[in-house]
Amino acid sequence: MKRLLFTSLLIVSLTTLFAQNKYHASNVTIKMEGTSTFHDWHMTSQEAATHVAFNFNGGSLTAMPSLVVTVPVEALKSGTRALNNNAYKAMKSGKYPSITFTSGYANIRPDGPNKYTLNVQGKLNVAGVTRDVVLVVGCVVNPATMTIEASGSYKLKMTDYQVDPPSFMFGAMKTGNEVTIKFNATLSK
Repeated sequence: MKRLLFTSLLIVSLTTLFAQNKYHASNVTIKMEGTSTFHDWHMTSQEAATHVAFNFNGGSLTAMPSLVVTVPVEALKSGTRALNNNAYKAMKSGKYPSITFTSGYANIRPDGPNKYTLNVQGKLNVAGVTRDVVLVVGCVVNPATMTIEASGSYKLKMTDYQVDPPSFMFGAMKTGNEVTIKFNATLSK
């Protein structure tokens, strides 16, 4: 009986110690930056549905077993209606209204007190095309609130996702093929 009680207490203690914590994002900023023959451009969104699970050992981040980020294409805004419309058309937002990133694994490296670098392996879907990618994400854990500040960037080529770089003014202005996506968010339980 004592052995059963001890085993039960040990399992409950370990489950609590290594518990999976579900987080969501607030204060999200997703920024897409690119170039063109006329000037550099960017589009920004503060809308993203984010569901992520982290495991902790005490206060130390040990694993990220799942992550799903969904960004509505038409939430990305440049401040210029023509640029927005051309970008939405190029990304086929009518047929594929969201950009998604899903992951079930991250390699986590501690970088100092409460700081971590995550190499997040996952699948990025843009305009109906999915590619395997690795996102490098910097995370800072606030031990008092257990919130996490996450940020990073990723470069991609539009043509890898069958997105034709938009052109304007009858082809006089063309956007570059390479785009940088920058992101930051506050993650909380």
